[in-house]
Amino acid sequence: MKRGVLAAWVVLAGLLADSRALAHDVTAPVVTHHPDAAWPGPADTHDVVVPVILVVSPEGTVTSVEVETSVSHELNHAAVAAASTFRFTPASRDGKPVSAKVREIVRFRAPVPGPGRVAAPAEPHVHPPTAPPHTHAPPATTPPPVEAVRVTGRAPARSASEIVRGRDVLGAAPHRTASDLLNVVPGVFVTQHSGEGKAHQIFMRGFDAVHGQDVELWVGGIPVNEVSNIHGQGYADLHFAPPEVVKELVAQGGTYDPRQGDFGVAGTVRMKLGYAEPGIHAKGTLGSFGTRRLFLAYRPKDASDETFASFEEYSTDGFGPNRSARRGSLMAQATHDFDSGLAARVLLSTASGRYDSAGVVPQREVEAGRLDRYATLDPKQGGRSSRTQLLLELHRDTDEGSFHVAPFVVVRGLALRQNFTGFLTDSLRGGRDTLDSDNTEQQQSSVMLGGTASYKHALRILSERDRVEVGVYGRHDRIEQSQVRLRAVDDRVNETLVDAEVQATNVAAYLDDELHLHPRLVLRGGLRVDTLAYATNDRAAAPGASRASQSANLGKKLTADVTVLRGLHALASYGDGFRSPQARSLANGQQSAFTKVQSFELGARFTLGRALAGSAALYTTSLSDDLVFDPVTARNEAVPGTRRIGGTIEMTARAGDLLLLSSSATYTRAAFTGTDASYAAGDLLPYVPQLVVRADAKLEHKLARVASRDLVGRVGVGLDGVLRRPLPYGEIGQNVVLTDASVGLRWKELELGFDATNLLDQPYYDGQFVFASNFARSASPSRIPVRHVTAGPPRAFYASLTLHL
Repeated sequence: MKRGVLAAWVVLAGLLADSRALAHDVTAPVVTHHPDAAWPGPADTHDVVVPVILVVSPEGTVTSVEVETSVSHELNHAAVAAASTFRFTPASRDGKPVSAKVREIVRFRAPVPGPGRVAAPAEPHVHPPTAPPHTHAPPATTPPPVEAVRVTGRAPARSASEIVRGRDVLGAAPHRTASDLLNVVPGVFVTQHSGEGKAHQIFMRGFDAVHGQDVELWVGGIPVNEVSNIHGQGYADLHFAPPEVVKELVAQGGTYDPRQGDFGVAGTVRMKLGYAEPGIHAKGTLGSFGTRRLFLAYRPKDASDETFASFEEYSTDGFGPNRSARRGSLMAQATHDFDSGLAARVLLSTASGRYDSAGVVPQREVEAGRLDRYATLDPKQGGRSSRTQLLLELHRDTDEGSFHVAPFVVVRGLALRQNFTGFLTDSLRGGRDTLDSDNTEQQQSSVMLGGTASYKHALRILSERDRVEVGVYGRHDRIEQSQVRLRAVDDRVNETLVDAEVQATNVAAYLDDELHLHPRLVLRGGLRVDTLAYATNDRAAAPGASRASQSANLGKKLTADVTVLRGLHALASYGDGFRSPQARSLANGQQSAFTKVQSFELGARFTLGRALAGSAALYTTSLSDDLVFDPVTARNEAVPGTRRIGGTIEMTARAGDLLLLSSSATYTRAAFTGTDASYAAGDLLPYVPQLVVRADAKLEHKLARVASRDLVGRVGVGLDGVLRRPLPYGEIGQNVVLTDASVGLRWKELELGFDATNLLDQPYYDGQFVFASNFARSASPSRIPVRHVTAGPPRAFYASLTLHL
């Protein structure tokens, strides 16, 4: 291993020393089949041209179409259908076909003139063979304008199970928050058991990531996970991002990419921001349980979809007592292309929310009919949150390579009140007539400063297609946090459990190589070094009690990609990663107690043009130690090491207007590999579902022609299934299968939509726990653990009216 590490750094040194290293040989796609579009209604007397932005696959087919400048809804719809049939000689990088984004036009030709009139000759569709595609010439003598097009390719997959989901998939079924979008990722299921303002609970590939401890999340190039959060490591609240502005989602299961860092244990999910349609858009929603939502968006007509601004105001009375919530957000992003391949992006957003929480109830009381399933036993639970962030990014592509640099700043605020055990703590301490509630309040405020930077360069080692990338990542978090037990009687002074100031610094550098050993065999691999430092002033332990700790982690990654047939690849991946510890758990001078992660995956990816694509993989992930939620301390506590063994299969199919999207099934067995006082080796990890299934379907079709405008209808369905969810003490939780549906009609600038969640009105529990409690205020409560639950939302309906101006 030492020799491998030395060789990798020698390659990096060679890159930095050789200014004459070979540059990428990039060629743009060349159109080979470009049919004119069929008029959606009566033809006009002159040609109409609709500019579009296309993503061209390595096979030369069109996988994504966006209308760059809107003409009308019916022409836009027809242009998208026509552009999907275009065919290209694909773009290439160093002679290898790659995915590329290009500008094109869709032409609606005027009919041939009648007798006595002379028609202008049809224009040939010509592209220079060595230049990017250009805008087609208008029927005039002036030279056609030539637009610069940057050819971009998505990074090659680091594992068989890596997936990308665009707007077509994300918009198939109703999604009320950005967290809901995570459900389209194979093996992922999200719930929200503590009110509509708290971060969702995320399950992914056999991990109960709770609120983010095992899933690395990025939105718009900014990390979302919070280090040393008072409520749990990696806390990731996505309420600041409306789902409408997420244009693409990239999910990487496992730990196989050198760009993955802290919390990338089960995997990493990155959300790219953009708004689909130019113009002004206003959407008002009314729904069950007093739900009200206003969403506004603006995208300039002459700008890319990554330039937009959005506003959201949301409120609800909730589906039961103590479930009201309210939030608001503002987000703006602007991009600009300069000369010489330089591009800039600015992202600014601010959001805040306030919510109530019903908390847990004993399941036996509900099933015996003594307690309503939507009841609350402590109405003082709830919280508030806020997030403000700014990112500035510069990106440049040159003949020598490409680079990007993106500094960011995030300001966060959080407060949570919760009670899992009733009056148990005071009664066990000897309380008698006046018992105090176990209600605790956690507060955290933090400022994060950080940034990313990378540089890609061609470097001939074994072939002209070899390349190398170096990158750096850094962030510094300054955190104030506290946790107090709120006294309920006799004006007793609140009990301080945590009162600390934490400073956390994470700096990292990575090296990533791509080596072409054979025309059919590519190796991708690299190293990542993370240095983490913590300084804690623990005021609750003792005045002035400060501790400092620092350590480093080396991560190794390797993927072998074998081209079996055209469109069929076999991949084998290895990677190790880490999860950082809570800063307050570290002693002065202690080496940071990282959770070490090792993951293997073997599988295949296939694609048949636009019609069909999918993957299948087997994987295993081992952790040196783990974390499991403890309701007594209201946070995750350390447990012995664990191992996940599982498999996943997913498929995306398209047939005309019918889109069958994100169909997947993932099975994982998660068990302990070590033993402690609570768990033994071989025991199943609690709270982690073994089988997660997901399916989305969407149909969009022109229904009629009304007043010279198309009436377009759509229907979408999403299905989630979570089966065999182990609980502590050998119990198995309730299986859950949920169905959501959406229908809509659009005519000209008006769109009417209806959404339904939990359409079949399945009574289910979105949170299931096993522990002892004392909600009856007994002076001598039972210490026998029993099942506690939080009720999932019942069926709900939402009606929306959208104006597209």
